[in-house]
Amino acid sequence: MSFAYDAKLEVLREEIASDCCAISFLSALIKCSGQLGIGANKEINVELYTELTEVYDIVNKIISQYYGAECRMEETEESTKTKNVRYKIILPSFITTQLLKDLGIMDVNEEGYMEVSNGIADFVIADDCCKRSYIRGAFVGCSTSNIKIKEYSNIEKNTSGYHLEFLFAFEKLAQDFIDLLSHFDIKAKMTVRKKNPIVYIKEYQVICDTLALVGANKSVMNLQNEAAIRELRNSINRQTNCMNANLSKTVGAAVKQLNAIKVIQDNVGLETLSDDLMELCLIRLANPDESLEVLRKLYSKEISKSGINHRLNKIIEIAEKIQKDKLQMRYF
Repeated sequence: MSFAYDAKLEVLREEIASDCCAISFLSALIKCSGQLGIGANKEINVELYTELTEVYDIVNKIISQYYGAECRMEETEESTKTKNVRYKIILPSFITTQLLKDLGIMDVNEEGYMEVSNGIADFVIADDCCKRSYIRGAFVGCSTSNIKIKEYSNIEKNTSGYHLEFLFAFEKLAQDFIDLLSHFDIKAKMTVRKKNPIVYIKEYQVICDTLALVGANKSVMNLQNEAAIRELRNSINRQTNCMNANLSKTVGAAVKQLNAIKVIQDNVGLETLSDDLMELCLIRLANPDESLEVLRKLYSKEISKSGINHRLNKIIEIAEKIQKDKLQMRYF
């Protein structure tokens, strides 16, 4: 299953603390994953769509406890995105008008007609516990994530990034939800995709805070472990890249030095050099792949790496002068 799927299951396992929290949770759930329609008897039909059968257990418990009615659940089609089976939860139509009023989803307007509220009713999120419960309902109802938790081998690499988003039907609802998250110091942003407002969070730590807020503590730990593994792999990759870059630089410098020594040897002979430079040429010829540190240790006199590098640069300068002089002689 996906990371988001497992996190939602965690949220659903947590008991709803009080009556007001049950109202908040159900209000968010219907707002985020419900559909309203008008039946043949002009009754309002309410249907919830989910991939989690556990949602039915909670919704039916709330409806049974507070309204003395039973919901129905039907299996629908597979989700085209996740390939998981989707379920439709049908609320009893004879309670829906009162239910939607109680949940702050519908209200009577100035003309006396029922209309849908596009935002979050204040009384539904009056207390902090209700605010948290509303966020839990929205998380179960309309959150998605691209986060992937992998079983790592030596070659696997996770590049999915960190992204959590909530899909809403109304911009007012999305903005109210952003304000609700900010009450808990969780910063989220909004965009529009295919005319639907999306509230999204991309920062790893903010996603962890959101998961902790809704009660998905195991998912928080899984995400923290994933982040730690990614950071370790990135650190190893950075070190490896740095080592490879240094190795390439060392090899390139050694090739240039060997070419310079060959120019001197073929044209004027190494014996024309000073004793110090000739000794270094011979050491480099015998150790073509070694670093400056190794050459320093093989040198007969006490010398620093910068001293070795200075002498090698001097050898290159001599070779370049020899080649320059040869080129000038061709034209005279």
